[in-house]
Amino acid sequence: MSSSDKANVCKRLMGIVSGENEKDVLIAIWDTAPFVNSLAGVESKDYYHNVEVKLKIQLWFQEQFPEFILFPGIWADYGAVCEPSAFGCEVKWEGDSPAILSPAITSISEIMSLRAIDPLKAGLLPKALEEYRWLWKNVDQKYIDDYGYLDGIAASFGPVELAAVLIGYESFYRSLWKDGPATHTLLKITTDFVISWLKAQEDTNGPLKRIAIADHIPGQISLEHFREYFVPYTNQVLEAFPKATKIYHNEFPLKYISSLTEIKADIFHFGTDIIETKKCLGDKMTLMGNIHPVNILWNGSPEDVEREALYCLEKGTPGGRFLLSSGGGLSPGTSMENMRAMEMALNNFRKSEGTSIR
Repeated sequence: MSSSDKANVCKRLMGIVSGENEKDVLIAIWDTAPFVNSLAGVESKDYYHNVEVKLKIQLWFQEQFPEFILFPGIWADYGAVCEPSAFGCEVKWEGDSPAILSPAITSISEIMSLRAIDPLKAGLLPKALEEYRWLWKNVDQKYIDDYGYLDGIAASFGPVELAAVLIGYESFYRSLWKDGPATHTLLKITTDFVISWLKAQEDTNGPLKRIAIADHIPGQISLEHFREYFVPYTNQVLEAFPKATKIYHNEFPLKYISSLTEIKADIFHFGTDIIETKKCLGDKMTLMGNIHPVNILWNGSPEDVEREALYCLEKGTPGGRFLLSSGGGLSPGTSMENMRAMEMALNNFRKSEGTSIR
């Protein structure tokens, strides 16, 4: 592989996802606050509320690890509060912690009070879109060309977890058992909203090429509820953008891992057992995982990280379509030394396999 091909991480990613290049593997990082800003020693409030600081930290992290691919990448990061804020969820920013959300409504019976959402006007969405326009003017073209950032990029909560946030998780889980029709009504509202929000990002960033969806509800509901309430609405979102690569993020343990084939995702960022996940999904989608973000990457030594990363590479790479990553979002306070240990593990794995770019 030439040095120019090596530098074009976006092209390599697409070769991995398509299965065209079985021998390549990248490290992929879910680059959200409060992890990425804590790594740079910057408080969350300074990161979330200042787009110049936000961009500086995201670029700094990329420059530390030029062969990593970041999801969502260079983006208007507001953590988990952007979409809920559009429905009127109260957002409280307290100290150096992630924002705290209060439900928009208190029970499923109030769903008809949810107003139609215009993503150009509601909550934090206009500010996020404004940040994207600013990013386009201030990001060096190499990050767009070599990593695919900004160009056709979008991110959102999935429609099911968004519904749970809007009424509170406990109320949402009760509604699955007690009021199916109202739950379906709520999910139709959130599904239409997520599609409109992604389309608003598309209007700013261009035809969508890469979508990151976070939804942790599978694993917390039964297989029957997964099929009734999660699959149809999530697929409605994913199928609305047929040309985009879809990244589905959910580190929650799943007992019905083989059923993930029922959703139309291309990359699964997972926290379940790597052997079982590879067996069930390895020929169906690209797997992104699975170093434990707390026990190993946050609390372990660099030696622990390297040992676990090598294990993941050994179990995840056969047949290709594998991205080495944490088994979910990274914790604030994760050390640079442990991030470097992941990189070292991949380099050592490549040497053991007798190739410079596996």
